[in-house]
Amino acid sequence: MQEKRNFEYAKLLSSQYSTFLSNNTIKNKVLKAFDGQLSVDKFKNTLSPREFVNQFLLDYYPNETTIKSTFINNVLFKTNNHVSIFELNVGKSRLDLCKINSISTAFEIKTELDTPKRLNQQMKDYFQVFDMVYLICSVQDLKSMTSHIPSECGIYTYYSTKTGKYVFKKARGAVKSSSISAFSQLSVLTKKDLNVFFECPTLESKDTMIDLIISKKTEKEINKIFKLCLRRKFQYKWNFLVENSSDILEIDYQWFFKNTLSPRIVYL
Repeated sequence: MQEKRNFEYAKLLSSQYSTFLSNNTIKNKVLKAFDGQLSVDKFKNTLSPREFVNQFLLDYYPNETTIKSTFINNVLFKTNNHVSIFELNVGKSRLDLCKINSISTAFEIKTELDTPKRLNQQMKDYFQVFDMVYLICSVQDLKSMTSHIPSECGIYTYYSTKTGKYVFKKARGAVKSSSISAFSQLSVLTKKDLNVFFECPTLESKDTMIDLIISKKTEKEINKIFKLCLRRKFQYKWNFLVENSSDILEIDYQWFFKNTLSPRIVYL
């Protein structure tokens, strides 16, 4: 019963939280959300109101933000020499995470709060653009999700321990995509990207620029330059997050990746 109440509190706090809110404003929102069920003394010890919300959401609200940030902590931060990117538009889909080094890897997150209804379209889009594709889902949702993904798609599963820690396991390795489309890859990029990285003259239509590049370069060359472009574009943002991660709360990872402002300025 208490677990269900905590989930509802966490859901409400998640909808009201914003990175830019002051600690005092967050404190008032927390006290209002708990409707007198939480002591003001909660904030007088070790956790600030912002830190309390971060920990409470990680413990009781397994939404995309929680799973994404803990996956980054447990998997992506453990390896070097890559650039990871949040929320990339790919075809008709919006990719949760991707990792770029000599191989491009897409990660689609399906939490216990999600349904698999968009997975078929997402898989189609991602396999046309990335070398490898992984689904991230909870252990209990594995069977229901597997029927919606191709056998080439790798799988990371996760579960939460009694102490609230998330454990991730690679349940199935990914097979390199045989469906990569140069047109789909180039469509992810902007006209400026096509001009700078592919030395294509800026034309009125992006599709015309893409057709011109495809006529002059092989699919292998395009795939290589595509990955180089993404690394260069997002290198600074990813490095900023990595270097400042000890000062950034998990629920704010994506915001700081996008805005690259000092936590000391934002967390006043």
